Amino acid sequence: MPRFERPRASTIGTPVYHRRRRDWKDDRDLIEEIATTVNKLNGPYEYYDKGVFAFREKVKHLRASGYENNKEVVYLSMWIREELSKISKSQASYDLRVHTIPFPEKIDLTISRMEQKAIGTSKDKESELSIESLLPDPGLRSFAMERMQILHKGDLIAYLSSLVSKERDSLLTNSASIMDLIHICEYNLNLLELDVKKRYAVGETDLWIPSISLGVEIRNSWDPEDEIELIRILSDTNFRLQTRHIVVVTPDDLSDETFSSLRKIEKREVIENLSIIRIGDFSDYITKIKDIEDSRF
Repeated sequence: MPRFERPRASTIGTPVYHRRRRDWKDDRDLIEEIATTVNKLNGPYEYYDKGVFAFREKVKHLRASGYENNKEVVYLSMWIREELSKISKSQASYDLRVHTIPFPEKIDLTISRMEQKAIGTSKDKESELSIESLLPDPGLRSFAMERMQILHKGDLIAYLSSLVSKERDSLLTNSASIMDLIHICEYNLNLLELDVKKRYAVGETDLWIPSISLGVEIRNSWDPEDEIELIRILSDTNFRLQTRHIVVVTPDDLSDETFSSLRKIEKREVIENLSIIRIGDFSDYITKIKDIEDSRF
């Protein structure tokens, strides 16, 4: 019997393309994965269900017309991700071989609605926003108004959208800084009211959560040459803090090849209580660790 229970990326992780789109290939892979499940004999879907039939026919059309530069692909994938998010919120985790998506009979109408939702910004909503209320500080407001005029011809909605997009890209791509990823981890830990200690000590993980005996090490990139250093940090943390769990967290957009290379350390079981996951799976990981710790008492 192994001494430590540990959630693995292979069991708690969902493919990145389930959560977000990096390029058209993510949309293709998502749709094809769903299509494979839909077409599986004795699978979770009723073969003659009208919605399932509509989805199956749409996939045939998309394959014929091509996935790249196809707006129907973009908006269908957007809708699927919304449905997966709903399932994820109602289930501790989901399995597409078991949990089903409620396909609409009029799937073209759903795609059209997603397009309108994505690109349609109401003029009424725009008029409700006031830069004065958003930025009461005159100096900051003056700077924002100047940037808004230069970059977006005075369009407040476009300016705010640009700022949010940049923030999202900073947090969820390979360019995410160590501090960005630490803040995301802290946010998820705070939601569960878990006290976080920032160590920043040589030879120890970035974060330490005493109540669940967890060390969290952040890596926003990976080079196999860094393996000895990483193993030393994880081993020293285990020794000094007597951790029961230790996890290495990477950005969602770390390439699959690079992530697999890093996960070889976990698979070799050099450190028996180690999990290596993406940031998008951190919340599920923490929940499972908390359950493991609660069951000890």
